[in-house]
Amino acid sequence: MPVTILAPEDVVVQGWDRLSASKIGAWDSCPRQYWMQYHLKIKEPLPSAIVRGNAVESCVSRVLRETPALIHVDSPDRVLVSPLNEHGDLVDSEEGWLGPTLDVISEKNQPKDLDELAKWAHSRIDAHVERCTDEALMNWLISPHRIGGAENLDRNEIIEMAHRGIDLHLEEVANCHSNLTNDALKNWRKGGDRGEFPAPDGFSNSGTHVPPEASTGSITWSESWAIARPWFVDPDARPFSMQTIHPEQWFQGEYDLVYRWDGKIRIIDLKASMGNNDRSRLYSEQLRLYSWLWWETHSREIIVDGLEIWYLGPGRRKIVDAPDENELIKISKEMEEMYKILTDVKSEDDAPPNPSPIYYFEEGGILVGKSEVVTERCKTCPYVALCPNGGHDALLPDNKTVQIKGRELLLTPVNDIVTRVDLEGEIFSMPREPKLQDGGVIFEFELRQGLDNVTVKNAWNTAPKNVTRSLRKGVKVRVRGGLPSLWRGKTEISIDQYASIELSEGTLPTDIEIIEIHPRVNVVGRVWSVESQKGTLPDGRYSDRWSITMIDHTGVINVIGFKMNVPETSNGVNRGDIIAIINAEPGEFARRKQVKCIPGTSILRLQENENLPSWKP
Repeated sequence: MPVTILAPEDVVVQGWDRLSASKIGAWDSCPRQYWMQYHLKIKEPLPSAIVRGNAVESCVSRVLRETPALIHVDSPDRVLVSPLNEHGDLVDSEEGWLGPTLDVISEKNQPKDLDELAKWAHSRIDAHVERCTDEALMNWLISPHRIGGAENLDRNEIIEMAHRGIDLHLEEVANCHSNLTNDALKNWRKGGDRGEFPAPDGFSNSGTHVPPEASTGSITWSESWAIARPWFVDPDARPFSMQTIHPEQWFQGEYDLVYRWDGKIRIIDLKASMGNNDRSRLYSEQLRLYSWLWWETHSREIIVDGLEIWYLGPGRRKIVDAPDENELIKISKEMEEMYKILTDVKSEDDAPPNPSPIYYFEEGGILVGKSEVVTERCKTCPYVALCPNGGHDALLPDNKTVQIKGRELLLTPVNDIVTRVDLEGEIFSMPREPKLQDGGVIFEFELRQGLDNVTVKNAWNTAPKNVTRSLRKGVKVRVRGGLPSLWRGKTEISIDQYASIELSEGTLPTDIEIIEIHPRVNVVGRVWSVESQKGTLPDGRYSDRWSITMIDHTGVINVIGFKMNVPETSNGVNRGDIIAIINAEPGEFARRKQVKCIPGTSILRLQENENLPSWKP
């Protein structure tokens, strides 16, 4: 089974806390880079090469899903589109799938030889490639964190790489046509139960199925195409919804292609690149990890037989040695240790700037050497301005005050922003009686300290478990890690899964007074990225959300706002600007510190990017 589906109530480790090949690659490249990327959530800028990779994979996948038994050589694109439910996931019933609605093409009009099949397949690439490229380009243009422009995109390069991907698959089809056993062909022609996550083909993933290509006599080329079809991520599926997750949920990955036609398992990684740069260093290790993940998710009983990287720039295969059982056991121990190491990373001191050597590759991922200069990797690191060893000053602000309408306002350094508080007091009243739900508690009460009181309740859409079941009027409790905010001028403390409420026997030194809670902050920073912009997007949709990441001399913080709470001045904020956020609400999202725009929040542009040094030298 190439996909793991978890019900919300079965999730033990959240996706962002799981190990992945990308996280390991970042750590191996440089621990400080890992810290920046995965702990501080500082996103790298998106170059136009992202469009190429997404467009090629989508185009190849859409052609693999089709069949010459149902789709004519000159049919338009998107004859087959997979149905999605209200959550954007593939429909798990037999309703809405288009494959069964199509008429089977007469066998005499299907390809008679490999040349005719290749002509059909390449014509289908031509049918899909323009729209796939336009969609990938639009998704990139929607991202305000992109760098470069659409003029940097080479559409001919995308077309050529997509055709090379199909050429490599046609080699698999030809191999299947020549070597599939008669018994395997007879069993396939019978059809039967779909199993779990068959290769996408326009038919339901459940129930029984008789292939529309099924014939009699010798194997046909349409049958070879269908039988050789690998599993791949359905191109209509929601991004990252078809991950494979370790049984203990602490590792996840997503395969590109999985070939199974000959009874053997081969995992293929598609790369829309030449394979001649340092990133090729990581691809082979990623595949070996995917081999281990397959083994772990199949009760350690099925070992992957082959691993390949398909570099679509030159159209070459690179064979990677698949680990045997002894190596898989070793990888398992290494991954458990790596998960522990990365879980224990709590500060930048745990992730020192220690870059690995740059490796040099020729086309096709052929290793030719490595750099002897220790800091060679630092020259291309996107975080050079944030690293103590980078030697580049991006003039991160350290303002203590800011002038606004003739008033001087104090600014809080990012690292000094308080998002969680501990406090102790007596339950004065309970507007909402506690109710057990999903193993946690839904509640609301007034906590009193002397003459001061504050509302304490479960965070929105949560039922926190670390809450004493002894909540009642007159009981003394301690709130640990509560999230302070203001609602209609009154202070509230929200309790999420990272906070707790316990019975109290008296105050502790870490407890604060209600009067000391100030759920408002002024902060200054230089804009690293604009994640979402409010207004009309390039695809015509309207966004009411504004979000940026900014950095001062002490740390990193996310700024977010919705609807009317986003000041109009947000439209002028660009990457690299130094801005001040005035009268915002501190908080967290996914354990990441943030400030939120509220009624009365202001945004001041203090310096424009053009007048400052760039993020990279």
